[in-house]
Amino acid sequence: MRKILLGTTAVVSAAFGAAVITPAAAQDAPTVRIGGSIQAYYGYINANGQSSNPGGTGDFGRVANSTVDAATGRGGYTAVTALTTNNTITAGAPGGTNGIPTAAQATPAAGSAGNFARTGKNDFMTLPGISVIVSGKSAQGFTYGGQIDLEFNSLEGNLTGGNRSGVQRSTSTVGEAYVFVAHQRFGQIRMGDEDGVMGGLMNSGFVTNFGTGGVYGVWEQFQIRQSGNRTQTGPGQLGDNTKVVYMSPQFYGFDFGVSYAANGGGFGQTGCSSDSATSGCDRAYAYRGATSWAISPAQSMGPMARRNEHQAALRYRGSFSGVGVAATVGYIGASTAYDLSNAGAQVRTMNGLNVWQVGAQATYMGFTLGAAYYQGDYNFFWGNTIRGDRQAQTFNLGASYTNGPITVGANMVTGVYEGGGRSDFNAADGRLVRQANPTAYGDRNNLASQRRWGMSVGANYRLAPGLDLIAEYVYHSVRENGRDLDAARAGVQSRGFANVFIMGSRLAF
Repeated sequence: MRKILLGTTAVVSAAFGAAVITPAAAQDAPTVRIGGSIQAYYGYINANGQSSNPGGTGDFGRVANSTVDAATGRGGYTAVTALTTNNTITAGAPGGTNGIPTAAQATPAAGSAGNFARTGKNDFMTLPGISVIVSGKSAQGFTYGGQIDLEFNSLEGNLTGGNRSGVQRSTSTVGEAYVFVAHQRFGQIRMGDEDGVMGGLMNSGFVTNFGTGGVYGVWEQFQIRQSGNRTQTGPGQLGDNTKVVYMSPQFYGFDFGVSYAANGGGFGQTGCSSDSATSGCDRAYAYRGATSWAISPAQSMGPMARRNEHQAALRYRGSFSGVGVAATVGYIGASTAYDLSNAGAQVRTMNGLNVWQVGAQATYMGFTLGAAYYQGDYNFFWGNTIRGDRQAQTFNLGASYTNGPITVGANMVTGVYEGGGRSDFNAADGRLVRQANPTAYGDRNNLASQRRWGMSVGANYRLAPGLDLIAEYVYHSVRENGRDLDAARAGVQSRGFANVFIMGSRLAF
């Protein structure tokens, strides 16, 4: 899943100095290699939310108009619009909805046109990606270069080709972009937009080398975002915010790494787009409405609440009688932005990230078994919890077997997280208001226990060099007692689920 460990140029060369680097080593000019993959899949999806309540009436959202038309002598209909654009910025809010329906607008009134749809269970998907890799070797003996990963189907939403009001799903986005310098005696440094050491670079215990990755594969691309049914807390999903990363050489099987990011922004997001501080300002340490952005990647600019993100990892890799082992223990921490009262007081309403993680795996004669566990202050979307919320726990287990061109495997994930929010920030008096002894469940009154469970089985067959045939099945569910996770069905549905079967091919080059 990860690429070769490399790391940044000027910082390391200045730190090492000419006195400690052996001169007159062979020198290689920078070379450029183009790599990537093209994935094409068919998916069969059986999930809640597939056949939603269409809303409206038999007259398709129109109400009868009893006024008789003078020319025809008949009555007509008047169209009713349920959703309208809201550009009003209320006091304490991060901004207008810009056409996104509010909670009240999202529920059609009687006789009005609904915003639900009925969807089929079959679909196709193409996932292309290109990596540009630059590498060279200096006369002083260190390697250097960089990498840019371009993704062409990473955007979400109601996006279609030729839609001038939106962005096409085929629009290229940059996943990772960094420069590096590395030396076998001193380690490696990277700088740019990249995973952290516990956010994907040095983790152990996650077995994803079969199918499309199982519960961390592409099934989410087929899944309707009903009840937030995703596996968002994998290590590579913390984010590629701009950071500096250092990873040491191995000493007796051990190596360590650290990474630091000033905030949640990346790719030139170096402040505010205007002099009005909102959640879109990655350097803002206090802004109006910060608490409402606690669930970070679930919101368009949510990661901006994260500040001073730091990660540390210690890893061991070795072999005993033919058994390869790897184990990692590490920490992810970050502070968080403060909210502002109407009087301008800075109030700490959220917890920073505070996550401990441990993982291990073993490989023997084609078999791989791994497990990882992490616990701390984070919500399901790797965002900030509100002060007083419960800590989260996540456990992952996986196994695979490779024999010649065939790889089969399975993995699972289960976790407990804070559910629907139980606190609100009162901007008028600058206090975080907690729901008092909730006895009823619901979006704002719940016992804060959301459980997620996912499992998968899959297989690859290497048909030719770089070309794999793939089949995979994934089941994932979300449960939260009393919280309606399927608003289209009558009553309170406290469970959301997805069954996704995938088959197709992946060409790596």
